[in-house]
Amino acid sequence: MNLLRKITSSKFFNLELFSLILFIIVHIALFNVNVAEWGDSYRILRASEFIRDGSYPSNEKRPPLFSIFTALRPDFIEQVTWGRVVMLVFSLLSFFIFNKLVKIYIKNQKYQFIALMLFTFNPIYLYWSIRIMADVPFSFFVMSGFYIFKKTFDKSIKKYLLLGLVSGLSILTRFEGYLFLFSLLTAVLLSNVTLKDLIVKKNFISIILVQLRKGWINLLILGLSAFVTILPWILYRNPLDSSYFGETARRIYDLKMVWVYLVSLLFSIGSVIAFYFFILDFKGVGDFFSKNVDISVFTLFELILILLWPSAVPRLFVALIPIFIIVLTKCIERDFESDRYNSQKKILDNLLPYFLFLVFIISQYFLKLQFLITDKILFVILVFLQVVVILSYTLKKKILFLAVLIVSSIVWSLSIIFMHKDIYSAIKSAAIYSKDNLSGNVVYNDTASVADWYINYYSPREDLRGRKMNFMSRSDLRYNNLSGKKVSYLIATNENGALFYKDIDTLKHLKLIESFRYNIGDKELFANIYKFER
Repeated sequence: MNLLRKITSSKFFNLELFSLILFIIVHIALFNVNVAEWGDSYRILRASEFIRDGSYPSNEKRPPLFSIFTALRPDFIEQVTWGRVVMLVFSLLSFFIFNKLVKIYIKNQKYQFIALMLFTFNPIYLYWSIRIMADVPFSFFVMSGFYIFKKTFDKSIKKYLLLGLVSGLSILTRFEGYLFLFSLLTAVLLSNVTLKDLIVKKNFISIILVQLRKGWINLLILGLSAFVTILPWILYRNPLDSSYFGETARRIYDLKMVWVYLVSLLFSIGSVIAFYFFILDFKGVGDFFSKNVDISVFTLFELILILLWPSAVPRLFVALIPIFIIVLTKCIERDFESDRYNSQKKILDNLLPYFLFLVFIISQYFLKLQFLITDKILFVILVFLQVVVILSYTLKKKILFLAVLIVSSIVWSLSIIFMHKDIYSAIKSAAIYSKDNLSGNVVYNDTASVADWYINYYSPREDLRGRKMNFMSRSDLRYNNLSGKKVSYLIATNENGALFYKDIDTLKHLKLIESFRYNIGDKELFANIYKFER
């Protein structure tokens, strides 16, 4: 630890440059670690192929901007590879803008470095930064908006034009962009007013009216700039017709769902005791959100949205993780650099880290959440590191605490990545085999669009078509049904939770011709190809 302190304190050691180089090395090393992408990734790539042909799929619920970026693919680069290049660019841009935000809120270089390390190795952010998904690009636009809002411009019109542009781009990336625009409009309206002022003072309406008279021009510029940015998309398609709005009706809202949401929130930062510092320094946290209306309003509405739409937990926390990391680092800095660190803490303060640790253990025992690690050996290693984190803090070993905090994040994030790097590899292999060797109509129970992408869009052939089909019961697979639908081959997979008739191998008119299998932990995942024999 003394050697580490000497190296990092040397005038020849630039912490910021080291962080950047490490970030680049990590993302290049992980560039092709995933055998296949998530199902939604292929929907994005599918939309990009439509864009290249001058249209947009009518059954695509996602806004088009990220697909536009992936549609800018040079002809000599394969689609998935190009998608990963786009993600690498957005990841680097996110690092740069996060670094700028950190410098606004954290002045001590050592703690700036801690924030950059926690950002680089956050288990959720890193995982989705190497997947072809729109969450990290959306996070980049959100952080850019927060940075522009804090930045001083010679002419205010330029600032609000940029804010409108960025918020418009965020809307075209993900639907949460409307929440982001609302948070910026609120912050502009309440410029030079803190949330504490609104709560304490009783003349709430008069304050709003005064602020509106002062800043209506800025609000107008911001709103019009955002509207002009999204206008072509609104004219092309009514955003209120999106299938997103109907998805909440199919959700099961119970105590388990709330439990999953709270656990994901508590541990999304990549540390078991992160929220201990939030609670310990609740006044500082409150002051931060009170003074940063744009951040506080966006955080509040985003947390509500995630609670109402829990199917994408913890991925939806990606946009909030940079905020959480900055707040956590500020809390750690205030704790370590104040008399409070060396003073005698209350009994409840001493017990809270261990309580959070127990919540972590118990929750994973019952919920078995993927981002909390399901592999037993890796989970034990992570638990050990978290114990060291808690003990080093309790024993007031600052350097050890910070070092193990970062090491734990590294282990946590890399464990998740390597646990899931083979996901969908069976259905991908089956689909590619079908594309290369079969002809006719192929049906599959794949609900993640992997087979759809590789059979119908990756390198389409006129003599081969694929479509999704339900075959959960024997009646779905009866001879006359398959014959009437002109089925040539059938792919049955258990990779994405899709069910199919368990005794499918007993059906004499279906002949198994190829099987692709692999294991994640103790679970075997597979995709079987059957030939329909007429």
